[in-house]
Amino acid sequence: MSPEKMSQLLTGLAPAAEVVEAIDNPALQKRRGWDLSCWRYHLVPWGVCFTYNDPNSEGQAAILTRLAFERQAEGGAPAYQ
Repeated sequence: MSPEKMSQLLTGLAPAAEVVEAIDNPALQKRRGWDLSCWRYHLVPWGVCFTYNDPNSEGQAAILTRLAFERQAEGGAPAYQ
């Protein structure tokens, strides 16, 4: 999967979790029609960082998917999206 297609797929943490699961499970990748062989992931605070290494070139890409939140008025707890 190209970095461009991956960035379109990663619209939030739920799709990111599906990609993480598929990276760890080649059979799931095959069922979804994904080739994630050039992708790795690293869990980071509030999200996931995906890195792409193309063995046919020297190019690399990184995509960070994070949990977004909005502060509530007057010191309220954050509202997570």
